Amino acid sequence: MSLYTAHSQQGLLLNANENANAPCPEVLEEFYEAVKEGALNRYPEDSAHLLKQRYASLYNLDPAGIIVGNGSDMTLQIMINTLCRDGKKLVTLDPDFGMYHFYTAAMQSEILPFTTDWNGDFDLDAFIETIQTSNTGLVLFSNPNNPTGHLLSRDKILRLAKAIDPIVLAVDEAYMDFSDQSILGVVQDLDNVIVTRTLSKSWGLAGIRVGFLITNPALANRLAEWKVVYSVSTLDQLAALAGLNHPEHNENYIELVRKEAVRIEKRLDQIEGLEHGPLHANFYALTTGSPEQNQKIEAALQARKIAVRTWPDHSRIRITIALPEHNDQVLDVLETVMPAF
Repeated sequence: MSLYTAHSQQGLLLNANENANAPCPEVLEEFYEAVKEGALNRYPEDSAHLLKQRYASLYNLDPAGIIVGNGSDMTLQIMINTLCRDGKKLVTLDPDFGMYHFYTAAMQSEILPFTTDWNGDFDLDAFIETIQTSNTGLVLFSNPNNPTGHLLSRDKILRLAKAIDPIVLAVDEAYMDFSDQSILGVVQDLDNVIVTRTLSKSWGLAGIRVGFLITNPALANRLAEWKVVYSVSTLDQLAALAGLNHPEHNENYIELVRKEAVRIEKRLDQIEGLEHGPLHANFYALTTGSPEQNQKIEAALQARKIAVRTWPDHSRIRITIALPEHNDQVLDVLETVMPAF
């Protein structure tokens, strides 16, 4: 297992699942105006009260059950710090987001990965049995899954939560804006479920590092004991508020990505010898079934200065869905390289 590392920031960046659009002028202007009034000589407002209120109003949530973090990564760390102590394990899926391993290792706790198929499919009953028999403190996975793109339905998530109660289930919904199986609307009514969300993907604010943990108020209070004070800067809070004041830009980008996903899938299906995973997020995973041939695709993309996410074992290639002209560059490479195999 290799720990998560920072991505390349050179070339056509399709490696970190970022929003391809620069922040809109309205968001930037609001942020600039807010900074003029910001008390930068003072520590940030620790609870991020205004930001919590704004996020809660957008999604009809109780702000008392929201923790704002320095990216959703910080909220992942809070959960693991709180719930994976005294021999309690973190159960996750394999593959999944590499930072789950990082934060668990930092706590010197044990992580138990549950292996899934190449496209992310797995036996839910076997997963439940593993959780119930493994001294589990926390179950955590991304939905849609990063990097497979696999999507677990809302009904299955709720079934899982009920089956493992009182063990806490955390669903990392970093990419759920691009799909339709979120449990955000019911999470605060449940005793043992957490949802994490981010502004780094569809909202196009990866540079400000703001994320949200949403759960019932009682569990939020317990988790908040391990929150680092002043962890979300005044600048981050002001920029996030400006972004959240313009949800129409978020919605427009989601619609663009969904349309592109349909178009990309049609072209991928025409490329013989290439397998792709589900397109439920703003990325897709590819494989030829051969690490050697996958490396040839990686080299061809690199030659065109197209940065994508690769793995040390070359088992898959993950590619961000961006603007149409960007997506076409990738598809042109794939349609050129694959017939040569």
